[in-house]
Amino acid sequence: MTLSQFKLLDKDKRYIIWLAKSVEIASYEKDGLLHVLYQLDDFYIELQFVKKFPDNVIFVAFSDPERLEPFLRLIDISPVLSSYQ
Repeated sequence: MTLSQFKLLDKDKRYIIWLAKSVEIASYEKDGLLHVLYQLDDFYIELQFVKKFPDNVIFVAFSDPERLEPFLRLIDISPVLSSYQ
């Protein structure tokens, strides 16, 4: 599935595809929002929600690597690096 195809789906179908096929990569909290990053094929899906109101979820699907920056700072790659030493 491409990013364009995903964005054309209605909300319920996006939810089903996200749940069945995406892989969680990272998460962080900022300004009262929980941000969770998933990968689906060649694009990413960020879910944003307030912990107290988990039913109000914002889906943001993107392929722009700049949007990954907040998540990349949190991913610990030291185990991968140590395996090369």
